[in-house]
Amino acid sequence: MEQFISNEQFNVIKSQIIGMHRQASVTSDEGVKTAVKEAAEARVHDVFDELTPEQEKLISGVASLETEEERTKFLMDLSPYRKAFPDVTPADLRGLFPKVKKLQIPNLEAIDFKALTYLGWKDIGQSKQYFVYVQNGELTGVQGRYVISARKGICSLCNRYGDVAMTSIQNKPKESEGLRSYGQYICYDSKECNQAIQDTGQLEAFLGQV
Repeated sequence: MEQFISNEQFNVIKSQIIGMHRQASVTSDEGVKTAVKEAAEARVHDVFDELTPEQEKLISGVASLETEEERTKFLMDLSPYRKAFPDVTPADLRGLFPKVKKLQIPNLEAIDFKALTYLGWKDIGQSKQYFVYVQNGELTGVQGRYVISARKGICSLCNRYGDVAMTSIQNKPKESEGLRSYGQYICYDSKECNQAIQDTGQLEAFLGQV
C-alpha cells in the first residue's frame, strides 16, 4: 500500500484518539462515551477525500481503542503509510534563498521528514526565520523576521498554546505600493508546530502573502 497519510492528517488522528480517551474517561454515561467515540471515528475519516478499501480498513477502528497499548500500537501501525516531506539538501535550500549570502542550514539528518508539514528553522543571530513548503508540487522558500513574545500565546498555524514569536514577512501587493509587513504569532519551535498542525489553510494563507 502506498503512503497516503500527510503529517497534518496524522496529527488529526492522534488528536482525536487522545481527545476521545480524555472525554470518555470523565463520564460514566455509556451513551455519551459511545457518541464521543463515534464522533472521533467520523472525524478521522473526514480528513481524507478518497480512500481505497485497504486504506479505509487501516484507519478504521479508532472507536474500539480502549487501552493505552492499543492506542499506541494503532498510531505505530500507521507509521509506514505516512507521506514524507520531500528530501532536501543544503544545495536545495541555498537555491530557495539565493539572496541570503550566509544561509544557516538546519541539521537535516536530525529531522524526521514524515513529521513535517513545512520545514522551518531560525537564524538566531540575525533574528530571521525560514520556511520551506510544497506549493503546487514545488518547494517554495519564504524568509521572515521574528521577535520572541514575552508571553505564551496561540500559534496562528497550528492553534497550539505555547511559546510563540511574532513572525513577519514582507509582501508587495501592487507595483505602485511599497513593501508591506505581514505578521502572525507562530510557534517558536517549528518541530512542536509540526507536531500539532492539523490543517494547511493558515500556513498557505500566511506564506501566500509573499
